[in-house]
Formats: sequence, structure tokens, C-alpha cells
Amino acid sequence: MIWEQTATANSLAAPQAVWDVLLDGRRWSFWNPGVEWLWLEGEAVPGTLATIKFRRVRQTALIIEESLAPQRFALAVSVGPVARMTMSWTLGAQTSGTRIDGTIAITGIAAGPLLKRSAERIANGLPAHLEGLAARALELSEKNTRPD
Repeated sequence: MIWEQTATANSLAAPQAVWDVLLDGRRWSFWNPGVEWLWLEGEAVPGTLATIKFRRVRQTALIIEESLAPQRFALAVSVGPVARMTMSWTLGAQTSGTRIDGTIAITGIAAGPLLKRSAERIANGLPAHLEGLAARALELSEKNTRPD
């Protein structure tokens, strides 16, 4: 089974500012109210373990599947060889800021029964989460460019 849903938001912040917020897992709750935190167990490179703590759910181990600063970041969780969920963000420079595309995808022969409900819940909140990411990046970039 293959299922995928994508949403888009635009930020007036530069791609690097959005990237910095995206990789600051300790503060994911500032822009994604469904997540308490994300912890990277090392550098943000493919293969690195990440732990995410969703609200009202146990923490979950993920693997960084892709990390190309400041353009693309993807996290994946597998249920053995039969199901996989991937969450990815693609950042594209625009004349005035950054286009942010977020995608939730599931694959595998047992993805439907094992992951579809969770993936749909995440996907339903995706537009708001991307808007939160866009706003947080702009807020921090404006704060960093103000003269003291």
C-alpha cells in the first residue's frame, strides 16, 4: 500500500531560517502543538537516530532518511519490513522567503492497518503545523535582525 498527503505554506523568512527552526527539535512545540520535542542523537545526517515525543503518545524512534541543508529533511519510522511512515519537509527559496512543502507518506504491505490512522492524524494537522513553522522562522529571523 502507498498513501501520501502533502501540504504547503509560505514564509517570509529565508530557507536557512526555516531550516534552523526545523532542526531545533527541543522547540518543536512552539510551532507544532502535537509534538512535545524531537531529539537528534547526533548530527543531522542520514542514518542518525531521532526520538520524537508526541503529546499523549509514547516517544517514538525515527531515523533521519534525508538531510540536505537548507532544502530537504526527512524522518522515517519502520515497523519491521512491512510498513514505513516518512515525514518530509522541502524548502524552496522564493523571491520573498521560502515555500515549505510537508509530506506524510506510508508504504509497505501492512502500512494500511498499522500506520494509516496515525498518518492521517498527522496529515490533518499538517497545514497548521507548516504555517506554525513559517511563522516561527519569520519571528526568529526578525528578532535576529533587529538592532540592539
